[in-house]
Amino acid sequence: MTNSTKLFYELDLKQRIDAVAKWSTSQKNSIRQFYKTISYLTCSTFWLNPYDLYPAIGYPGPDPEINGSRFKGRTFPEYEFIEITEDTKDLEFDVVIVGSGAGGSVAAARLARKSGNSVIIIEKGHHYHQSELTLKEKDGYEKLYELGGGMLSEDSSMTVLSGSNFGGGTTIGWSTSTEPSHFVREEWANNFGLNHFMDDEFNDSLKTIQNRLGVNTNNIVQNESNKILCDGCKKIGAPVTTVPQNSASRPHECGWCGLGCRYGEKQSVVMTYLKDAKDYGVKFIQDCFVEKVLIENNKAVGVEATVNNGEKKFRVNTKKVIVACGGLHSPALLLRSGLKNKNIGKNLFTNPTAAVYGIFPNKDIKNYSGTIQSAVCDAKENVDGEHYGAKIFVGSYHPAMMSTAFPWKSPLEHKQFMLQYNHIIPLLTITRDRDPGQIRIDSKGLPKLYYKLSQHDADSVIAGLQTSLKILVAAGATKIGTCQVDVEEFEIAGENPLNDIKFLQYLEKVKKVGVSAGQACLSSIHQMGTCRMGDDPTKSAVNPLGETWEVKNLYVADSSVFPTSAGASPMVIFTRHYYFYLSK
Repeated sequence: MTNSTKLFYELDLKQRIDAVAKWSTSQKNSIRQFYKTISYLTCSTFWLNPYDLYPAIGYPGPDPEINGSRFKGRTFPEYEFIEITEDTKDLEFDVVIVGSGAGGSVAAARLARKSGNSVIIIEKGHHYHQSELTLKEKDGYEKLYELGGGMLSEDSSMTVLSGSNFGGGTTIGWSTSTEPSHFVREEWANNFGLNHFMDDEFNDSLKTIQNRLGVNTNNIVQNESNKILCDGCKKIGAPVTTVPQNSASRPHECGWCGLGCRYGEKQSVVMTYLKDAKDYGVKFIQDCFVEKVLIENNKAVGVEATVNNGEKKFRVNTKKVIVACGGLHSPALLLRSGLKNKNIGKNLFTNPTAAVYGIFPNKDIKNYSGTIQSAVCDAKENVDGEHYGAKIFVGSYHPAMMSTAFPWKSPLEHKQFMLQYNHIIPLLTITRDRDPGQIRIDSKGLPKLYYKLSQHDADSVIAGLQTSLKILVAAGATKIGTCQVDVEEFEIAGENPLNDIKFLQYLEKVKKVGVSAGQACLSSIHQMGTCRMGDDPTKSAVNPLGETWEVKNLYVADSSVFPTSAGASPMVIFTRHYYFYLSK
């Protein structure tokens, strides 16, 4: 791989740089993927431990207001957890819910309130009280994300970000609370027999959900990054709107929210539905892994779980089991439990996310500061005429995330790029993908993500990237770049840069190079569809009420039941969905 008999560390600096550059452009996909994995792990590890380097790039580290009045002036929910010891006997509850995210929390609160059921939530992650959230990037990833934020697809082409904590993805979300698009709901009703998505009663539940989660656009103040997105959109005639946030009408200038909301301003389920569940008597276990659902005579009768890294095993006997582990772990749990429905694990949608950046040397942007992801451009959300395409948002990238969102090309280029950190705005292309991947389980029963971006969906990504670049140029960027390995940084010149022949050629190169595996830094922040809901057991894993076709009293209650990609943040639609069907 180095065209040398020497070991890699024995090569001089130039030889090492040349070797890595060749890996990145190799015609062998396996070598390109090796480059992607090595560069990702190296950059993320380096920037997660660089406190002496932060001053060089102008990054403050944790929020300077971390111990200010926003924190000291608030009270937060307190939770107690059942402690499992060697002496713990089997537990008895009416309902066990596996997972504490948006789906599981709503299910727990509604069931406990409506019917007086005894309910327990089992969470494999840990609850970190607001006082324990350090807002350090390293701590946030290690404590709150699946595999410490280091999960990759099996071919290493995609970084997979998923919550693994008490509260799930709502704990680390950027407050984005978009409503489900009408065309998505129509598709689910027309193609999968899920007519309730179009019912007036279902629509009426939206207000209840929005009120409890504090979803609206009140008091949103666009930060510098979102102002630039809005300005660029207006200059090229692209639509741009304010994104609803779950901040209960409070100003929420918290750029560290992807590392947990220390101030409790973001209305995650820890602040809302889990609190409701606690008040209605729901019990909780944390740091507990559910090995399998217990099934007798085709009925779910409980779960088998372990704590202390598998040292202590116990069971919870119940009348109903609700699986709410998310798009990665819900299918894995069903497969470990012996379910055979061919749709379990298939139909994986990832909302593939790609990024471009613009450098504004005369603007103090600090993309992580102020209200994050508060504007969206829908100009390319319908690329194919079937409502598949991309939305454009601003990213809130702390150093490690910024360093891995764009390709490493050489030590000097990487340093020059990161030295511009406070002057960079990253724009994200989040694609509603049409063509799915799959979740399979390994020998330990853990989920593995297999996903290959189709040409159809790659076209949507490219359309979003090209429009994002136009937005940045129109807004006054002096340099632009993309997440693509073979596309160099471009310097803007001329009085009419949007029509400059070199810029137009650059856009064509972006399209020609593409975003196939190993060709670009892609990520997934939403995983869905892997326990598809529908009215046909040959095409779905669960029925329209979320019950598995194979096993009675076994339900799935998270984004894994989505028939197709939601195309944006799924939180509002599946909290709304489960609030609705649990009222039945």
